[in-house]
Amino acid sequence: MIYINKDNMYNYLEMNRYCFFDLRYKIVINTKETISTCIDFVEKNISNRFTLDDLALYTGVSKYYLHRIFKSLTGQAIMDYVQSRKLTSSINELVNTNMRIIDIAMEYGFDHEQSYIRAFRKKFGYTPLKVKSEQLSLQIQEKFNINDIMSVQNSVTFKPFYIFKQKFNLVGKKYKIQSRSGDNAANTHGKEFFYNHKNSIANPVNPDIYFGYTDWSNYEDGYVSYIPSVQVPDLGNIPEGMTGISIPAHKYVVFRFVGFFRPDDIKGRQVGRVLVHLYRRWITNSGFKSAAPFEFEYIDTSLSNDNYCELDIYQPIKDREKVFDS
Repeated sequence: MIYINKDNMYNYLEMNRYCFFDLRYKIVINTKETISTCIDFVEKNISNRFTLDDLALYTGVSKYYLHRIFKSLTGQAIMDYVQSRKLTSSINELVNTNMRIIDIAMEYGFDHEQSYIRAFRKKFGYTPLKVKSEQLSLQIQEKFNINDIMSVQNSVTFKPFYIFKQKFNLVGKKYKIQSRSGDNAANTHGKEFFYNHKNSIANPVNPDIYFGYTDWSNYEDGYVSYIPSVQVPDLGNIPEGMTGISIPAHKYVVFRFVGFFRPDDIKGRQVGRVLVHLYRRWITNSGFKSAAPFEFEYIDTSLSNDNYCELDIYQPIKDREKVFDS
């Protein structure tokens, strides 16, 4: 026999009330719509202070349920996502304005300058001052793309992530290619450069990292320009027969292609599948648009062997015009 006093009865009723409501939520609430509403609230209040209780009240679900579904679909706790979005958004003021760090901290709802600095360093691995003064690349937290929700917990290969990359320089050989995704010309030129010409470039930042820069500004004329290259500190020493380019600071969406073969064996058709996903499927359904008519491939050959390679495709992006309901 179980003895139930007043306090036990209250706890019992509360527990069953939440169990009942969570069951009802599972049945009647559109999970994708709930997450979308939550994400929009975060974006509209990026400079304000708010709690999980505020998010739960706005979306109309229990905070327990909201926390659970958000983490299961995105892989991170909802308030961790909120802080990451605030820190990512603050990079604009940090890099592009003369605002003091303490003012940026207050702008994004941090109680103290040191709280902002600690959170920033924990997220990005650098202090705000170091990011402001040096050319660094940061893995940033962009607004969660609701159209990725079906692929978060399955085996989709091309799930994107986001990088903010400061201005950098490349030196390599420039080629015209008639098709940017249907043949193996880029692969042929890339291997020729990497094995026969790369070593003539003085002081590469990292000789193991290959960049395949594609400029499609002449695509309407029937060709693209392809530059297999390496990163250099500056463009003061370009070998004869090569070209140098300086790429401004950008925000990028990055798609990772994983192959169980050597990087030498990457084919144009395989890269083309990634590009089709990038342009026709992801970009058109996201909150972003292309920021410039180029992309580049990034291969760290030190990670590769006869049975494995990683190819990252970087596409510069910018936000589409945001329209929120009042």
